[in-house]
Amino acid sequence: MITRRILAESENYKIVSEYECVTLIFKNSDREVKIGDFYGDPDGAFLDVHEKYCVMYGCGVIVYFLHNPFEEYLYDKNTEQWVEYGREPQNILWFENARQIDNNSFEIITENGNTKIIKIN
Repeated sequence: MITRRILAESENYKIVSEYECVTLIFKNSDREVKIGDFYGDPDGAFLDVHEKYCVMYGCGVIVYFLHNPFEEYLYDKNTEQWVEYGREPQNILWFENARQIDNNSFEIITENGNTKIIKIN
């Protein structure tokens, strides 16, 4: 039996992981979309307070923007649907926590306890 772990939840969305895969569930429908894939299980996620984006972290960070067309996540794909940080093979970073600071930025904490602020455009 596969167990889904809830990483974050808001009024309209739920973010769950099954092993290394992260899925966005639309609470008002049966719709689901894969929004991330990690080397190792993701450590966590959060949803922007205005439900404009979500952040998943572990081996790097994926920021997934919550708007149509809700593309399925794929490695090595350039799209306006998501942006990645610390996931390049030559520069992998491990993150243990994250929190939203304001509408356009969040703080991410590395496995060594260092913090980094990332701005969303």
